[in-house]
Amino acid sequence: MSAAQTPSTPHGSPGSPGSKSPVSYRLRPALGVRMLGMACVWLALVVVAEALRRGVPAIDGAVVVALEWIFFVVFVIVVALAAWSLLNRRSGLVLSDEGFVNRTNWRRDSVRSARWSEVADVRRSDGAAGPVFVVALADGRRSLMVTRLLDTPVGSLEEQLQGRLNTAHGYRPLN
Repeated sequence: MSAAQTPSTPHGSPGSPGSKSPVSYRLRPALGVRMLGMACVWLALVVVAEALRRGVPAIDGAVVVALEWIFFVVFVIVVALAAWSLLNRRSGLVLSDEGFVNRTNWRRDSVRSARWSEVADVRRSDGAAGPVFVVALADGRRSLMVTRLLDTPVGSLEEQLQGRLNTAHGYRPLN
């Protein structure tokens, strides 16, 4: 494999050919936009419930009012999460010479960060939810990198992961 190049989409500057600077990948803005769409659905539920409550006297009760408040609270929470997702400048994935920091997976058993010297293997797994990278550590733990959440092509991410792992283990390309 040739020396990994810094892709154009991550936020970071390429270093000299012999050394690699940290590369960070942001979360896709589409995630926040989708959450805003979901928030609109919750707000529509509030409006429909209020219209029905005012239009049909038989359902004007405490249960409907409580449902309206629940829908409204969910709406506010989803809007807040969408705004945080869109305005957040933290990277979803950071790859450096020393290791990685993965914020694309919220599972408890997924490792958040590790040094490349601890990594035994990086494999791509294509599933129904799209491609993910499974980073297996020498002690048996794993880190799942969900690529559909990142704003980068899967091929360039795979090249970066393999290149950094090979460099950390002392493997060089056969040129």
